[in-house]
Amino acid sequence: MSHLDDLPKRGENRRIQEQSEAAFRTAISECEAFIVQSEDRIDNGTDFLIEACDGGAMTNARVHVQLKGTARETNADGSVSVSIRRTNLNYLAMPPGSIFVCYHVPSDRLLVKRVDDVLHEYQHSGKAWGQQSTVTIRFADDFDPNFQVALKDYVVVAARAARDTRIDFATRPPESLSFIPDQGVLDFPIPADPELTEELLFELYEQGKDRTICRSFDKFQAVLGASNRTFMYAYMAEINLGVKGKECSKSRIVDGISVISSRADDEHFSKGSLLYCVGNGWLALGEYEKAVDVYISALKLLGDPDSSQVAAQCCKNLGATLDKQDRGDEAFAFYKRALELDANLAEAHFALALWHMRRDVDLDRALEHLDAIVWSVGASEKSPSVMSWRAEILFSQGKSREAFRDIHALLGNADEIAWIWPWCARLVATYGRASTDSACDSAKFWERFLAKFPGHPYAIAEKLLCIRMIHANGGDIACDFGEFKHAVAEAVAGGAPNPAFLWDRAGHWAQDEKDWVQAEDCYRKAYELSPAEYGYCLGTALNFLGRYEEALPILLEQATEHLPDAMSWFQVALAMGKTGRTKECISAYRRALELDEDYDLAWFNLGWTYWKSERRAEALATWREAIRRFPEHKLTSKLLSQLSDQLGSLR
Repeated sequence: MSHLDDLPKRGENRRIQEQSEAAFRTAISECEAFIVQSEDRIDNGTDFLIEACDGGAMTNARVHVQLKGTARETNADGSVSVSIRRTNLNYLAMPPGSIFVCYHVPSDRLLVKRVDDVLHEYQHSGKAWGQQSTVTIRFADDFDPNFQVALKDYVVVAARAARDTRIDFATRPPESLSFIPDQGVLDFPIPADPELTEELLFELYEQGKDRTICRSFDKFQAVLGASNRTFMYAYMAEINLGVKGKECSKSRIVDGISVISSRADDEHFSKGSLLYCVGNGWLALGEYEKAVDVYISALKLLGDPDSSQVAAQCCKNLGATLDKQDRGDEAFAFYKRALELDANLAEAHFALALWHMRRDVDLDRALEHLDAIVWSVGASEKSPSVMSWRAEILFSQGKSREAFRDIHALLGNADEIAWIWPWCARLVATYGRASTDSACDSAKFWERFLAKFPGHPYAIAEKLLCIRMIHANGGDIACDFGEFKHAVAEAVAGGAPNPAFLWDRAGHWAQDEKDWVQAEDCYRKAYELSPAEYGYCLGTALNFLGRYEEALPILLEQATEHLPDAMSWFQVALAMGKTGRTKECISAYRRALELDEDYDLAWFNLGWTYWKSERRAEALATWREAIRRFPEHKLTSKLLSQLSDQLGSLR
């Protein structure tokens, strides 16, 4: 043999590698869940990149694969062990869904191991494996069509969830980000291992993380499958959201009712508890008659002491369903029954508090129920709801200081819960000017509101109304009339609601200071915006300024159409008298006294009008009646001192 015939020989490892690649390609081709997209010949850890096919569509959801081949004997349990570099494991851990595939030559089997499963096993081994240069992978599961389809479902759902979350954030306006619910759990990583996923789903459900579960519903289903017993908790989480009135999938709830009902004979579940869940499903869908029937059937099966907590919840939800049907008395009885079964059931206390509030029959009792609430784990988000209703009750009872304490506590959660600012604003606007003290607290609230929402016209208007009330009652404010009027003008220009009322308040401020020129200017602005409501004040200001002819038509319109009370007719009488219309003046004073017989100035002025028109007997008779009615009035003293002889002769 010539030395030139001494050629390279084809090694055993190369033969095994080729067999492994051929077996892998065949498996991928036959299943059709993936296609081989590329091969990586740079040995960092990835040998193949496969892309998931979903109903014939290419998804761009890709899985990194490291392929191993071995002719070693199997372990005693039939598994196959292969050693790899730890850096390869780290490399494959970067993208989601990565797998190791092993071709076992002697048995002609393709085996598979998820990278996440390898990491899980080593993390729980207690060994300092992170310092090793190599790690051993034990392959036991077949890389068969069932595994490939499950892997395809998992990576497609995970990719879609990641895409949707990314696009959601990319398209949201920045100011909305603080109101995203379930902070920190936007795209929950679901393990590909069914056993771990079952444990995770059950734990999330026990912790009340319904929104987290439902956000990852498709991923749970991809790993567990719809027929998995534990997956029923995902349906129950969706139903819980519906019962709470939160965003949910109606179609999932319909499916959930069917799935839960099909488990009626499953020994792992209480039939009464399952019926309770079905009732919740119908409640979530607004099918109240069906819900009532199912709840009643459930209660018949929940009579033993071990079922008392579920029975209590069932009673509470039955009461809620009856409440929605306007069957309040029946609802009340079931709420009470719920507390008899579980005295600490927070939901029942909450329901009874709202029941009392809606009927306004016993607000103290409503407060007692709210104060008895201690939410369970996972329900802490409900605490702001309790504080919000407490605040409303306290406001309605005139306990504004206590109510504002709850308002301040609520605002601590306002960045996470969108409804808190508008709820608090409604309460403060409704009840916040009941007293000078409450107006002071309200003004501080509106300052805080405006710091959060600068330039908000409603808040600006409310703050101005608080300032006006504080001033009117002698409170201490760092604002004079000129500043207030300027602020009102800016608020009106900025779109503040009810601008006429704001100008009216400014007019009254000027009136308090006897500045009738400024009062007339403000009242006129109010009148121009709403003549029917604000003519009286403008007419009165014109009377004080001596502009009686201008005042008279405005005041007459008020007295005859918009505000036919004693004060309107009194101002009409003043204008009539000053413009020489004595007969009409007398008639106007008499009309004022018909509407209010205790109107002191109307009595004295009517007497003076008679006196000036030479109707002395009628004048003295009118004054005599005024003196009898108002013996301590300063005008009584004046009359007695000036006309004692005439008035005395009539006593």
